[in-house]
Amino acid sequence: GTVIKKILKNQKLEGRLKELDVLKLSEELLGKNLMKYIKDLSVKNGTLIIKVKSAAVRNELSYQKNEIINKINKQAGNGFLKKIVLK
Repeated sequence: GTVIKKILKNQKLEGRLKELDVLKLSEELLGKNLMKYIKDLSVKNGTLIIKVKSAAVRNELSYQKNEIINKINKQAGNGFLKKIVLK
């Protein structure tokens, strides 16, 4: 038990686990219909990078950036996600 806690306190591992949580929450939040138009999702240094297939989807998501960040941070906690980059 204590060994696992020490491992989890490792900042790199803890940060990576948080990134995986953000990716999962992002997929759930965006939904299956929108995920059809997304090529790739990644998280790096508190930034969610969304690569989209369609300019229309990119435009729609650009209007929702703050709302998406707020919803993800509310569930993931600690204000982990700082910004979203659309590509």
